[in-house]
Amino acid sequence: MKKILALVLALLVALSMTAAFATSADMGGENGVIGEFNTPDTPTTQGKTITIYKEITAYNPETCEVNAPTITYSYAITAGDAGKKITDASSHHNKIGEADVNASVTTKAGVGTPVITGTTASNSTTGNSALNITPADQLNASVNGTANRFAIAIDFSGINYTTAGTGAGVYRYVITETCAEATKIAAGIAEGSVANALYLDVYVDGTGAIYGYVLFTNDVEINASPDADSTAATAAGKTEGFVGDKPDDGVYTEDNSTADKYYTFNFELKKVVVNDAYASSTKHQFPFTVTLTNNTVTANVLPIMTVGTDATQTALTAGAIAGTWNPTIADGATINYVGIPCGTTVTVQEKNDVTGVSYNSVSTNADTDAAAKTINTNEDSNIATINCGATALTKATENHTSGGKGILTFTNTLLQISPTGVVLRVAPYIAMLVAGLALLIVARKRRSSKNED
Repeated sequence: MKKILALVLALLVALSMTAAFATSADMGGENGVIGEFNTPDTPTTQGKTITIYKEITAYNPETCEVNAPTITYSYAITAGDAGKKITDASSHHNKIGEADVNASVTTKAGVGTPVITGTTASNSTTGNSALNITPADQLNASVNGTANRFAIAIDFSGINYTTAGTGAGVYRYVITETCAEATKIAAGIAEGSVANALYLDVYVDGTGAIYGYVLFTNDVEINASPDADSTAATAAGKTEGFVGDKPDDGVYTEDNSTADKYYTFNFELKKVVVNDAYASSTKHQFPFTVTLTNNTVTANVLPIMTVGTDATQTALTAGAIAGTWNPTIADGATINYVGIPCGTTVTVQEKNDVTGVSYNSVSTNADTDAAAKTINTNEDSNIATINCGATALTKATENHTSGGKGILTFTNTLLQISPTGVVLRVAPYIAMLVAGLALLIVARKRRSSKNED
């Protein structure tokens, strides 16, 4: 009896888990169709929440992860057209005798008020009909563009199709996405060619249960007879959401990505000291001024900063990219910045804050390097400039990193100064020594005079 009870309990738990899993249907990987009959004339009840996707293709000259920009996409779902004819493929039905069978109906206008929920790392509010993306969300980026998808949930659980509708049938809805182009530009996003309106057919059986969904871009009649599923899918533009078309070879390029695009670059800043054992051995950190300007991208962003040993910089916070950073970096140390929005011009300048010495300062691996300059104590170097060959909303041609053009490096070489210059560096100590010796000689002379007296 105990074994039987344990088995029954296990079955109940399994069934309850199955019921829980059946509450949601995911359009991801389904090419726009959920609930297609696996066995002829055998529908399967689907979940009452469907997940579709919003896609942003992220670009960077290196394969890396960058923080997303700040942007909000708003969504609405309304009733679609009634009277559109839908005919399925004969392969989904058993033949009657030798004759093929096709089911054919006309659409009904969507009923009720489905609830749309955005789901990102920064957005946990339900029923807000928006997808809020911030730098708390990450994007995978690469030179040819990497597709990043954000889930959008649409909940039909509050709709009773036997009372709000007229029972069994195909109910058509329209899902619209709204985000002004100016808002996208301010976030550094180039608008893609993906449709801003999608159409969702919801298939309902005689009990009012949902057994299928079809999502597509063209508000058309769908005809898959006698057995032309693929042709019908192409004509309707079936899709998994507001997503780009994937190339046949699976490789994205700037030209063939149809989703919204986000362009970034990276740079790394390094300090090198030559011929100065004091500055090198004490790990003296030279102060830098890093100034970033971008008149196009004004929404909040947050580059990913990695501060190496023997370097310091105040932690970055989300904000407009235009501004100034003040890192300090010692000999051999680096600071790495990942995910700078394209169109940003970066200027870098260092200061010699070591007392009593002069350096020859020069930069390498910038787009425009800081020309060699002698910098005495409290003097600034010339300015190095980088922008990775990109204007706003265009693809960067390079990164200034070890994996790109090379790390932006400021090299300070201690000038080989004359002995006079060496005395200047140690003059205070020599003066004290000379004064001490003079006092000692005077004291000895006075003592000798007293002894003679």
